[in-house]
Amino acid sequence: MRVIDQIANLILEDPYITASGIARKLGYAEEKTVYYWISKHRYHGLVAFKRAVLSGQFRPQTRAARETNAHYGRIPIVDRFDADGQPIYSGEMLTLNISKEAHVAWRYPGPAIVHFLPQDFLILTPLKSPPHTPWVAGLTAEKQMALRVIAYSREAWVTFDPDNWETDPHFLPLYQIIQLIRYF
Repeated sequence: MRVIDQIANLILEDPYITASGIARKLGYAEEKTVYYWISKHRYHGLVAFKRAVLSGQFRPQTRAARETNAHYGRIPIVDRFDADGQPIYSGEMLTLNISKEAHVAWRYPGPAIVHFLPQDFLILTPLKSPPHTPWVAGLTAEKQMALRVIAYSREAWVTFDPDNWETDPHFLPLYQIIQLIRYF
């Protein structure tokens, strides 16, 4: 197996691996040997090579990576939802430290409300009763995905529009937000 493929497989196993960690696993005394192999294949550093591997631009000729959810997980990215609230996947994946509850990562289109900004990744899980967090995503009366604050009483769900804090009786909560990821 080519050395560059071994490096790529180690990155696929653990996207947070460092050059020294790769060198140690491959039996090299110094991490500069890892940088040598990466630059030999015309990548400018480990970060650039990791991006290529994780985005699928560089695919190892021999796949030997074992994916584990012990330290990280991959979840699909959703750019939009259909009229029934079913996710329409973008084909991209997000790799991060997540809980087993994570279902999808929604690239929130906006508008900016309270804690959330356009292009934030909202990690969603199907709604449970009662929800773990007060923030939920669901369908408005116009069949558009939106964010609301939810409260649960003994009889029913009550959702509030965070812009004016009025109840929204036509809102259908589908997912709860369990994590917010913002890239600057």
